[in-house]
Amino acid sequence: MTIRIDAFVVAVPGLEPLLLDEVQRLGVRPARAVRGGVECNITWPQLWALNLRSRVATRVVVRVARFHSDGFHSLQVGLRAVDWAAWLPAADGPHAGVAIAATCDKESKLYHSGAVEERVAEVLGRPLGEQTLQVRVQRDVVTVSLDASGAPLHHRGWRGPAGKAPMRESLAAALVLASGWNMKSPLVDPFCGSGTIAIEAALIARRMAPGRHRSFAFQHWPTFEPAGWDRLLRGADGDVVEKCPPIVASDRDAGAVAASLHNAESAGVSANVEVLQRTVSDLELPPRAGWVVSNPPYGHRVGGQGGGDRDLRNLYDRFGAVLRERGVGWHVALLAAHDTPVARMQLPLRPTLATTNGGIEVAVQTGVVGPLAPVPAETT
Repeated sequence: MTIRIDAFVVAVPGLEPLLLDEVQRLGVRPARAVRGGVECNITWPQLWALNLRSRVATRVVVRVARFHSDGFHSLQVGLRAVDWAAWLPAADGPHAGVAIAATCDKESKLYHSGAVEERVAEVLGRPLGEQTLQVRVQRDVVTVSLDASGAPLHHRGWRGPAGKAPMRESLAAALVLASGWNMKSPLVDPFCGSGTIAIEAALIARRMAPGRHRSFAFQHWPTFEPAGWDRLLRGADGDVVEKCPPIVASDRDAGAVAASLHNAESAGVSANVEVLQRTVSDLELPPRAGWVVSNPPYGHRVGGQGGGDRDLRNLYDRFGAVLRERGVGWHVALLAAHDTPVARMQLPLRPTLATTNGGIEVAVQTGVVGPLAPVPAETT
């Protein structure tokens, strides 16, 4: 009989629809999107595959136990009923350590997260370490989960030096997916920073598993099967294609260009991403219409104040003028904060997805550059 486990695939709020589509494409059913992620019931190999292949998820956690508790005694009774040897690495091994993170609501009798963490540590009797156990107390119901990922899944293993405001790889992948890019037409990022969007686009187009070059917490669990994992890796490697449409990443900053070149090489897509140093005014688009997908500067993200606001408005004026002149027929997908002067671009952009980037509320603005007269800019 195939063993199935309850899992929660975590995502930054706003990315749940993209994550649900991704999870279902990986063959996981049933699956249900809720705020902050996707609930699903999966097999162990599916758990491994989600960590290996998810581009949008932050991490994957599995439910170990769930029980009612109205005090420390019932908490410890519930914890002692768990067969921890079936979940955690050997207590006398190199990966025995556990980090405990508890959250409690005010409606529960167990409301002090620090005290809950202490009681859990007493029951486990393990040193502090790399395995993360999450304990959530909500209305006197305790849910115990184990983090299967370890480091957040946006840590792909290829990033080296980053620009001033590095973008999470998972958000970059989400932006590419939300843009509707067909993976056949060119993709251009004229504000590439450390190259994250272009690199994630190349990984998507070539069907390269984003977690191929990193390790995961579940690899130390007693349920892990190296032979099964090797089969998954071989399957992922077999899915890779060499064909990739033109992808161009550019930035005016020499340091950003150097970082992009380094990261593309580390990610194995240097042959697929052309990196150039140029300003947005010098932007040249391939002759075949495609997608402009980018995370342009916005004030809070780059610390713009005072004169910086004027510079930002001028930048969006120029960016819009360049696209209207040279990009008719091109799709555009931009990540923008609520105060980003996107309207100054005079393009028919509309928000299609809302999320956060570095704690800032942002939206994916999408549209197509048309030959019609420009939309009047907002007065400032």
